[in-house]
Amino acid sequence: MRTRLSLSVRGKRLLRELKRLRTERGMSPEDVAGQLGWHRTKLYRIERGQSRLILDDLDELLELYGVRSPERESLFKLGKEAWKRGWWLAYRDLYQGESFFVMENDAARISFHAPTLLPGLLQTEHYARRIIRTMDPICDDDEVERQVSARVERQGVLSRADPPIVTAVIDEGVLRRSSGSRVTDREQLQHLLHLSQFPHIDLRVVPFSSGVYMGQAGQFTVFEFPDDGDSPVAYQEGLFGDVYVEDSDDLARYTLARTESLGAALNPQETQALLSDLLKENE
Repeated sequence: MRTRLSLSVRGKRLLRELKRLRTERGMSPEDVAGQLGWHRTKLYRIERGQSRLILDDLDELLELYGVRSPERESLFKLGKEAWKRGWWLAYRDLYQGESFFVMENDAARISFHAPTLLPGLLQTEHYARRIIRTMDPICDDDEVERQVSARVERQGVLSRADPPIVTAVIDEGVLRRSSGSRVTDREQLQHLLHLSQFPHIDLRVVPFSSGVYMGQAGQFTVFEFPDDGDSPVAYQEGLFGDVYVEDSDDLARYTLARTESLGAALNPQETQALLSDLLKENE
C-alpha cells in the first residue's frame, strides 16, 4: 500500500500562493502545462493538493511566473515543509480524516473550551481509556487500545521543542464528574495540576459560582497558526460528525464565546488552588 502524505497548513498556504501567482499572470493550468511540457491535469492536481509538489517542479513554476527572492526563498521554504508523513497515518482507519491532527500539529496556539468533556490532549492514559470505552461502547478491546495510543501520541505536541501555546477553559463539572474510578480521577487531577505549571499551558476552570456562561453552549477548539496569512479554524466534534469553521463571521462568534468563557473562569493561580482542593476531596 502506498503511504499517504498529509498536506500541512504551510503546504496549503503554498498552494494558495501558487494559484494566486498563476491567476495574476492571466494563465490557465493548461497554459502552464503547455509551457512546461507537463500533462494537462498535473497542475490541477497540484493546486488541489492531490499530488505532491516536488521542489524541481516548484522551481519550474516559480521561474515561469518570474518570482525572485526574497519571495522565491520564502516559497521554497514552504515547499520543503509542505508534505508530512504524520504519525496519525498509522491510525487512519479509526478516524474520518486527518485535518484535525494536521491542524493540531501545525498550530501555534490551541484554545480548548470544555464545558462537558476534558480535552484529549490533557487526559492521562487511564482516564482516556475509561472515557473512550464510555463514549464508544461498541468498540472492541483492540480498537480501544489503538484509540488510547493515538491520544497519547497526540500529546507529544506539548513536550516538543516548539510547543503550541495552549489555553484550556474547563467547566468545574467536568472535573467533578467521576470517570468511574477514584484512583483514575485522582491521577487525572494530579496531571492537570502538573500541566498547569508549564509556561505554555494556561489552564482555567469555570467554577459553579460563575453561573451560566456563553461557552457553556458547546465544546469547541480554536486553532491559530504561526503565519498571519493562515486564518484560525474552529473545530466542533459531535455525535454525527465533525465541523470545521473558517468563515470570519462564524469565527467571530467562537472568539466571543472564548472571551466570555475566560471572563467567567478563575485565574491560573485560583485554578491551581481549586485543583488542589479537589485532590484533597479525593484522598
